Amino acid sequence: MYLDEKFSSGGGFTGRTCRSCKTPIHQGQPATRVTFNTDPDGARGLTGDYHLACSKPFASLAHVINLNPWR
Repeated sequence: MYLDEKFSSGGGFTGRTCRSCKTPIHQGQPATRVTFNTDPDGARGLTGDYHLACSKPFASLAHVINLNPWR
């Protein structure tokens, strides 16, 4: 069957996923990388790739956090 052949090797999506909505970011979709200075490698789940629409609140938050107004 077609689907069996398509996913016979374990299948699944292996590309980038949006950190916000957890859905795949397909080739050609507008996306951006948001970087938090407090999470440079993405271990806390903040820094990473986001759909353009999903990134807006996170980009604003990253901007404020990266300014570090609490110094």
